[in-house]
Amino acid sequence: GGGVVVVGVALVLLRGIFVAPYRVPSAGMYPTHAPGSHIDVTRADRTPARGAIMIFRYPENPKQQLDQRVVALPGDVVQTRGAALTIDGWEVLCCEVGKYSYVDGDSVPPTHTGTLAVEWLGDQTYFVFHDEGVVANDFGPYTVEPGEYFVMGDNRENSYDSRMWRAGTGGGVPSAAVVGRVRDRKLTLPRGAEALRAALDACIAKKP
Repeated sequence: GGGVVVVGVALVLLRGIFVAPYRVPSAGMYPTHAPGSHIDVTRADRTPARGAIMIFRYPENPKQQLDQRVVALPGDVVQTRGAALTIDGWEVLCCEVGKYSYVDGDSVPPTHTGTLAVEWLGDQTYFVFHDEGVVANDFGPYTVEPGEYFVMGDNRENSYDSRMWRAGTGGGVPSAAVVGRVRDRKLTLPRGAEALRAALDACIAKKP
């Protein structure tokens, strides 16, 4: 009846207020988010936390929204040396799962081969990919400014993130630019990595 229709419309409106759809623009967060995929953003949760994926307005072009992972909070000192990420001198826990390749039709060359790894930060467990075809530039130490959050892509050598902003000197996301948080997902091997299941299980078993 009419009451059911009204309730249904109200629920749709509420969803639009608190949850928004987002289309992943690039492979910078692969393998967590594939380019072109659609994810839900919780607008009601705009408080960044280490390990959380946030949608935000890119500080150098506010019309563009990006999805990246928060790795450091205001006052934290961030540094990368090769594949290692350190925060306040503490190396973020990581376990190599194995060799992995994926194809990105928007890049040249399209095939990327490297190492799939599991990283633990905050209360999050997630994959990162290190591309053996790209030389990783060391970064930092960089102190995150007050009211800002340092973000990185999970596709570490193929992500234009906080490390590259401000002409390569580094920069954070102002809290006012945060749109919302991406809902946490279960750790799932990316397509084509099924043979790494045993290695992944071994990594998870070693988590401190």
